[in-house]
Amino acid sequence: MRSGPRPVVFVCAAISEQGNLLTKVIAASSQDEAGKIFSEHYGVSAQEVLGPFFKKRHQVLEVTRELKFTNQSKKAVYNGWLVNAFLLKEPENQAYLVFIKREDGKPLPIPKGNITVPLSDLRFI
Repeated sequence: MRSGPRPVVFVCAAISEQGNLLTKVIAASSQDEAGKIFSEHYGVSAQEVLGPFFKKRHQVLEVTRELKFTNQSKKAVYNGWLVNAFLLKEPENQAYLVFIKREDGKPLPIPKGNITVPLSDLRFI
């Protein structure tokens, strides 16, 4: 689960006295704060501060595991999505989901990736 807002970052850039391009992505609350952090780190004032940008969260992947399917599949609802739930032998009491559409008809993109959930999280139809 995600908690809290995504971090705000700024991209600071400058050219050093030796002619090297210095860039750094800095998490800060304002452009001024990002510029101060950049100058403390490199000893050179930032010539350009771009942003704010929202840093993308990286999804934490579970340890790769082998899935063993049963011969059963059922229609279910998961977090407002109509899904085909393919029941698994391993891991036990879990289902592999294939998303069909939103239950409420909202035009949201279908979740990506291999999603396995406990059977208790599903509402079977």
